[in-house]
Amino acid sequence: MGRVRGAAPVAVALAAAFGVVLFLGFAPTLNPLDLVLGRGRSVVVGDLVGLPLPGVRAELADAGLAVETSSAFSLSVPRGSVLSQEPLPGTRVDPGGTVTLTVSRGAVRVVLDDLVGDPLSEARRGLDEAGVAVEVEERPDEEVPAGVVLAQDPGPGLEVRGDGTVRLVVSSGPSPRPVPDVEGRSVAVASFTLGAFGLEVTEVEGTLATELPPGAVVRTDPPAGSTVARGTPVRVVVSGDAPPAPVPGVLGQAAGPAADQIRSSGFQANVVTATPDELALVGLAAARDGRPPPSLQAGQVLTQSPEGGTPARPASVVTLVVAP
Repeated sequence: MGRVRGAAPVAVALAAAFGVVLFLGFAPTLNPLDLVLGRGRSVVVGDLVGLPLPGVRAELADAGLAVETSSAFSLSVPRGSVLSQEPLPGTRVDPGGTVTLTVSRGAVRVVLDDLVGDPLSEARRGLDEAGVAVEVEERPDEEVPAGVVLAQDPGPGLEVRGDGTVRLVVSSGPSPRPVPDVEGRSVAVASFTLGAFGLEVTEVEGTLATELPPGAVVRTDPPAGSTVARGTPVRVVVSGDAPPAPVPGVLGQAAGPAADQIRSSGFQANVVTATPDELALVGLAAARDGRPPPSLQAGQVLTQSPEGGTPARPASVVTLVVAP
């Protein structure tokens, strides 16, 4: 079969190329399927933030885009204007796509309720949701539990903007307090005094080894002067009515062992050094009793009061006079 000669083949090729270009030119994109399927050209979304919603909605509708809206408070964007958008500016969206807009409700305005007596978490919940700043000051209070609102500023019924501040004074509960010194008082007086300090006597315990009168408070637990919370239970130790016991005789012994023997017998030892006058009296007493004068070794017990064998209350003081 012979080859086609002449200008006809060239004309056919040029006509085909022209048809392709013409077809692509009518297509909204370089994809010819967009023309065949009826798809329009994609839209570049502009910066819509700060623009009034009616104009934005009309512009997007003209471009073939749907609009979904939500609202939020804003201190900077006027009421009814776009606060934020999705997708962001510069994004291409196909016709029929959706642009989501958040529209400003303007500056939040909150009319304050009476917050006094509410727990802090409840009092500030609505304020936090509205974006209102809250300043909290703690203050001790003997009656109101910790965490409860004592005062507010502004007061109930007043309005505050989103850029305003609400100040709340909140109870931190009762202040710590010292345990009063009730040593030597009766249990009734001690209980009244401790109660006046917000403390409670929960236990009374007796002890025998004391020089205080029977029934007098010897000590407390926690001890006097310690700092505790209100309502802390206090144990009171009171003096019992102990029977007298004989004082051990320690004349002639060295001061240290003599004092230890006195203490181990339930008494208190008071060791003092003899004065010249007391030394003279010791010598006279020995001569009167027909005894040889004491050796007067340093630290030796010369006299004691009460004398050895004398009955005395436990924890009472025994004075030991020793040679210099």
